[in-house]
Amino acid sequence: KEVMDIHYKKTPNKPLPPHPFGIAVDSYESLLVDGGDQSILISGESGAGKTEATKQCLSFLAEIAGSESSVETKILKANPLLEAFGNAKTIRNNNSSRFGKWIEVHFDSSTRSICGAKILNYLLEKSRVVYQQKGERNYHIFYQMCQDSSLANKYDLRGDFHYTNQSGITKTPDVDDAGDLNELHGALEELSFSPEEKDWIFKTTAAVLHLGNVRFVSKAEKGSVTGSSIKDKSSLKTAARFLGVSESELERVLCYRSIAVRNEKNVIPLDPETARDGCDSLAKGIYGRMFDFLVKRVNESLQGRDGKFIGILDIFGFEIFENNSFEQLCINFANEKLQQQFNRTTFKEEEALYKSEGIAFKHIEFIDNQVVLDLIEKKPVGILHMLDEESLVPEGNNEKFMSKLQQRHASNPKFQTDKHRKLNNKLAFELCHYAGVVQYDSQQFMEKNKDTLYLDMYTVCGDSNDDLTKGLFPDQGTRRQLKSLSHQFRGQLTNLMDSLYKTESRYIRCVKPNNKQVPDRFETDLVVEQLRYSGVFEAVQIRKQGYPFRLNYRQFACRYKCINTDHSYRANKNDDRAVTEEIMKVAKQNFDEVQMGKTRVLYRAKEHKVLLLLRNLALETIVPVCQKIIRAGIAKEFHRRLDKATKELENALSVGNDITLMDSAIKAVPDTIGPLAVLFKQQPVNLQKAINAREKLQLWVDLEEVFQRLTKVRKPSKDELKELQQAVAKASDLLDIPRTKKQIKLFDVARSQVIYMEIKINEEHLDKNGDRYISIRTFRGLRDPKEFSKKKLFGKKKLEEGMCFWSKAKIPTALTSIQDKNIDKIATKTHAALMAYMGDKKHQQPNEMGSEVIGNAIQYSELRDEVFCQIIKQTEQNPDQQSAQKAW
Repeated sequence: KEVMDIHYKKTPNKPLPPHPFGIAVDSYESLLVDGGDQSILISGESGAGKTEATKQCLSFLAEIAGSESSVETKILKANPLLEAFGNAKTIRNNNSSRFGKWIEVHFDSSTRSICGAKILNYLLEKSRVVYQQKGERNYHIFYQMCQDSSLANKYDLRGDFHYTNQSGITKTPDVDDAGDLNELHGALEELSFSPEEKDWIFKTTAAVLHLGNVRFVSKAEKGSVTGSSIKDKSSLKTAARFLGVSESELERVLCYRSIAVRNEKNVIPLDPETARDGCDSLAKGIYGRMFDFLVKRVNESLQGRDGKFIGILDIFGFEIFENNSFEQLCINFANEKLQQQFNRTTFKEEEALYKSEGIAFKHIEFIDNQVVLDLIEKKPVGILHMLDEESLVPEGNNEKFMSKLQQRHASNPKFQTDKHRKLNNKLAFELCHYAGVVQYDSQQFMEKNKDTLYLDMYTVCGDSNDDLTKGLFPDQGTRRQLKSLSHQFRGQLTNLMDSLYKTESRYIRCVKPNNKQVPDRFETDLVVEQLRYSGVFEAVQIRKQGYPFRLNYRQFACRYKCINTDHSYRANKNDDRAVTEEIMKVAKQNFDEVQMGKTRVLYRAKEHKVLLLLRNLALETIVPVCQKIIRAGIAKEFHRRLDKATKELENALSVGNDITLMDSAIKAVPDTIGPLAVLFKQQPVNLQKAINAREKLQLWVDLEEVFQRLTKVRKPSKDELKELQQAVAKASDLLDIPRTKKQIKLFDVARSQVIYMEIKINEEHLDKNGDRYISIRTFRGLRDPKEFSKKKLFGKKKLEEGMCFWSKAKIPTALTSIQDKNIDKIATKTHAALMAYMGDKKHQQPNEMGSEVIGNAIQYSELRDEVFCQIIKQTEQNPDQQSAQKAW
C-alpha cells in the first residue's frame, strides 16, 4: 500500500525507480487525460515474472480506482481460480501460466472508477492434462484436490493417478497447494458460483483423473481383429457417474469407433493403444471445455458497462524445451507477433514520424522478424497453413507434412534441418526466432492441430443427464464443422493485434536472473541475452538518438506557457508554433537541440527535465493563488446553494400540510448542494424540522386512510373499534400540523364513529347476553324493597318500584343485604361516585370517581356484588345513552 501511494501521489521533481505500479499509473492517467484506450504488454521468458507483474498492475488499478459494485475485488479473485486450472509447474517455472490471457479493465468516464472487465483466454495447453515431461507437474487443481482429505473422500481421489504421477513430482516447495485451494474456494464464492456449479467443477475435474486410470487390454474380435476391453471398470464407473453418462455407453465409445461410409455406419474395434489415445482425447476435450466455461462464468461475474479500457496482456513467454512440439510453435509464434508490435511502435513508427515531420535522424538497425512471421503464417505456404492443408488430405500424415515443408522452405535462412536429422529424428526441424534457434518435433503436429474429439464421444457427453456437462457439448448435428487449432489461434491472435494497435501501448519486460529459480543469483550472460533478443538495447539506442518526447504545438503551448510567469506573449495566440518558439526564447535556456517539426515539437530527456522543472517552479507560485481564488469561490457557491435549499424547505414548512411539496423540498437538498457536500458538512438549519414535519404528514396520510375505511363500517368488530380508537388518539397528537377543512371534518366524523362503534358493539353484546342482565331482582342477595325504602319518610312506594332502575338520586342504603353499617355507608358513597362518573351527577373530575368505584370494589370484597348491581341499576331505562355507555 505504501509503494502504491508513492507511485500514485508521486512528487513531480522526484524520479522513482521502475515498477509495474509506475506503468499502471501512467496508463490510468493517460486514459483519464487523453481519453484513449491503453494497453500494458507484459513479456519475457517463462518464469521471468509476467503473471506476478500482471497481478501487481491489477492490484494497483483496483486500489486507486475502485468501483461501485466491487468489480475490482472480483477481478483480483479471478486470479486464483484461473491459476488453479491454468497454471502448472514446468522445468523453468513452478507456477507457469499454460494459457494466455488478455484482461480488459473498463472505466466509467464520469466516476473514473472500474465499471466492468472482460477476460479472453488463448491456447490452453491441453496436452499437459494427459502427459508431463520429467520434472514437471499437471495443472495445480489436480494436486490441490488430491491432497485435501474432504475433496479426496467426496470425489474418490484416494490413491495414485496416471495423469499426476508420470513425472515423479507431486509437490513443489514454492507452491502451497492447501493454501491455494482455500483461495480457490474464496474466489468461487466471491465470483458468485452456485453450490451446484462448484460441485460440478470438482466432479468434472475428478472425472478427468479417473479417465486417466482406465486400463485397456487386448481382446480378440471377429475376423482376427485386435480390439480392446477395460481391465478394471472401477475407474470407468466413477468417471461415468461424475460425468452423468451411461457406464455402458462410455465403455462403448472408448473401445469402439463409429465410421460413416457412404451413409452406412460401421463400428470398428480399437486396439489398446488407439483406445488409450481416444480416452486421452476425451479427457483433454472435457478439461479444455471446462476451462472455457470457467472463463465465461468469470466474465459474467465481471460484466458491467463498457467504457474506455486498460488492457493487460499476460501471455506465454518464449519457450525452448528439450522437446518442443506444436504448442511451443504456437507460443513462440505469438511472441514473434508481439515482438513485431514492439518493433513497429518503437522503431518503424518512430522513424516514420521523423520523416513525416521533416526531422533529420540517424537510422538504427534492428532485428526485423517479418521473415519468420511469413515463414510461419503467410498464405499459402506458411508452416501453419501447410499443416492445415495436410490435415484435410485423407492420406495426410506427419511424414508427408515434413517432406513438403522441407521442399518448400529448404532455401529459407530462417528454416533449418539438423544435418543428422535422419539419424536422430526425421520429423525434426529448426526455426531461427528472434530469441534464438528452436528445434521442433513434428511427430504429433497433425493430431494436435486437428484437436479431434470423435463424434461418438461428443454425442455421449452431449447426452449427459447433468445440464452443465451437457452444455459443454451442444448439439451440432451429424456434421460438425471443426476448425483446426492453428486456425482458431491465428484468428484470436489477429483480433488481439488489431486491438493492440488501436491502443497506446506500454511495455513491461520481465527478465529472468537465472535458470535455477533461486534468489540472489544474477547470471550476466543470461540477462544480456534476454535483453538483446527482446530488442531492449535497440530501444534504448533509438530513445537516446531519437526524440522520445513530442507534443503538437497546441499541446506544448498550453502546457508550458506558464513557465514565463511575468511575460506578456506577443505572438498571435492562434499561431501555436509562434507561441511555442516564443516560450523557448523567453525561457533563456539551452533549447538548441529541440526540433521543430511540421506539426509538433520534439525533444530529448535533457530538455524535458528542464521544461518540467520550470513548469513545476511556476506552478508553485501560480497554484496557491489559484487555490485561494477557487476555494473562496467554492465557499460562496456553497453558501448560495445552502441558502437556496433552506428557502425551499421554509416554503414547504409554511404551507405545512402539503406532503408532496415537503418531499420535493427535502429530496432537492442533495441535488441543490451537489458535490460540494463532500467539502462542507453543514446542512440547512431547517432540514431536520422539515424531516420531522414530513414524518407527521405521512402519519396523518396513513391515518386518513384508516379514517376513510373505518367510518364507512356499519357493523363494527372489536378489532376495528380498537384500530379506530388508536388512530383517533394518534391524530389528536398531531394537532400542531395545519389541516384542511376536509381533514378536520374527517377527524370529527372519526371521533363520532368511535362512539357509534362502541354503542353498536354493546348493543350486540346485550343482544347475545341480555338474559344475564334482565333484572337484578332475581339476585338472591338483593335487599327486600321494603327494607330498602324504610329509611324514607315519604315516597316509599316510588322508591320501592324504582329500586332496580336508573335514578338521579343517591340510594338511601345498599341494594344488597350488607350487615356492616360502615360498608353500607361506603356503598351509598360508591353509588354517588358512579353517578358522577356516568354524568348523571355533575362533577369536575368524573374519571377519578370511576377509579373510586373500582377501587372500593377491589378493596372491600363485600361491595363487589353491590357495585355490579348498582351498575345494572343505572343502565336499566337510562334515558341518556352516553351515560349508559360509560357504565358499560
